[in-house]
Amino acid sequence: MEQYGSKLFEALRRTGVEVDKTISRFMDNSEIYITFLKRFPDEDRITPIKDAVSEKNFEKLSQTAHKLKGVSANLGMTELSEAAHRLELQAKEKTEDNIEENLDLTEKLYEEMCRIIKENT
Repeated sequence: MEQYGSKLFEALRRTGVEVDKTISRFMDNSEIYITFLKRFPDEDRITPIKDAVSEKNFEKLSQTAHKLKGVSANLGMTELSEAAHRLELQAKEKTEDNIEENLDLTEKLYEEMCRIIKENT
């Protein structure tokens, strides 16, 4: 019998998500972790970031990127969290250098996480 969540966890591990470390932070309760993972794709976190970039609204970009950074970090999605953090720093510094590339990477990683969660829950 397959352990609840093992297919999801294996798929996440293959992308570098720190599953075991995160479950430990969730007091070794993998079911609670799965509950939070399932909620992740429910809120569109990338459109507000894309809107802020296109509007050149650095304050909004800082806030929305910070939010994605925190949520993804709490779920062990280190690579996504770091990409969102780069956008947040750019917003704070009000610099547009490579912002489209950073946005594209963040969006790609975000969509990958959403896809993996949806396909495996």
